[in-house]
Amino acid sequence: MAAVKYLSIGKKSTDSNENATTTKSEWLNDDTNCCCVIDSGYSFTHVVPTHRGGAMTKAIRRLDIGGKVLTNLLKEAVTYRQWNMMDEYHIVNDAKEQLSFVSDKFDSEMKQAHVTRKGLRWFDREYLLPDFVSSSRGTVRLPAPLQRKREMEKMEEMKLELERKKKEEEENKVSDEEDEGNDQQIDDDAAEAAVDMDVDDTSAKKKQNPDSKRQKKEKGKKKAKKRSKKRKHDSKQNDDDDEVDMSDGEDSDEESDEQRLKRLKVMRDEERKRREREERERQALAMSVERFAIPEVLFRPSDIGMNCGGIVEAIVESINACDDIYRAAMYNNVLLVGGNATIPGFRERVESELRKLAPTNYPVRVYLPDDPVSFAWEGAVQFSQQDGFQKQFSIDRVSWEAMKKAGKDQSGIWGERMNNIVRK
Repeated sequence: MAAVKYLSIGKKSTDSNENATTTKSEWLNDDTNCCCVIDSGYSFTHVVPTHRGGAMTKAIRRLDIGGKVLTNLLKEAVTYRQWNMMDEYHIVNDAKEQLSFVSDKFDSEMKQAHVTRKGLRWFDREYLLPDFVSSSRGTVRLPAPLQRKREMEKMEEMKLELERKKKEEEENKVSDEEDEGNDQQIDDDAAEAAVDMDVDDTSAKKKQNPDSKRQKKEKGKKKAKKRSKKRKHDSKQNDDDDEVDMSDGEDSDEESDEQRLKRLKVMRDEERKRREREERERQALAMSVERFAIPEVLFRPSDIGMNCGGIVEAIVESINACDDIYRAAMYNNVLLVGGNATIPGFRERVESELRKLAPTNYPVRVYLPDDPVSFAWEGAVQFSQQDGFQKQFSIDRVSWEAMKKAGKDQSGIWGERMNNIVRK
């Protein structure tokens, strides 16, 4: 059903976008009607090559590793190193879904983990266990050492940014001062010229008013006396107001706006500190190399003692089991579905390793739908809406009972039905 959905996307693109620009749908269609479906689900991982929506039975391969195996491995690892989580399957499964990822540099990441202190590795995280009072699902946070390290790096970046801005401001200031100096020089020259022109007028006015200096001095003395009297009166009034305010504060029990704001601020700070303390005291699972070491089992089953190849080897073996005319098309149309396909980095790792094992003259394309979990179901819905589906793929009750009376079992009835469809 996933192959039906995959091929229908490409068909729609060619029907409706003949002259349009290339889109994701057009990228899917290569007119081969081939698709190699990789369904990595809860219990198993199946590799199913298909042509025109039908499976090539002889080329189907199965890997006995799925999401359940990964969750059980994570339970054992967490129980051995920290808390006993053997009976908490759903919690561990949620931690796996939130934190696991596929690394394309597994060996180098493991070497880095050996030389870096726990809590300071870039992939270290903490999974806060739910208390089933305020939360029913766990959350993820950074370990305290890594959080402090990132805060220091952020502060250092901010410091460098401030220094850079300060340096730019100083450079701009220097250039502005130079421009102002040039403008000031021009203004000074103009002012000197104006002063020279007004000298004669000023001297003439002094000769006409010989008593002007004496009158100005007398006016200045009168203004100084008025200012001193005003200052004495204001200081006396302020002293009286202070006494009144003190007496009012002693006799009144009402809270002022400023005091209320201070009290509310203190309460907020105490509440914030209480929440931070509760957050630190919550039980947490420290997740480090487990985040990418557990999904690595999909690619290297030998790590847990399984004598078989990984998912990429299964794909190559399955495609090689097809006829020669289909192999290039299968490598060119690899489809990932199932819950494990949602793990970050899964598609990139499959594509990179498949490129190494595929023939050099074959193009390799790996497609990951937006929702790999429901992609096959959407294909089944689309398949069931075809014209004549009920007539071809269903049997009425009378025919069913007649076949039963004739001695045919369920597999025989449906096998005969599907063979007739294939012949048509």
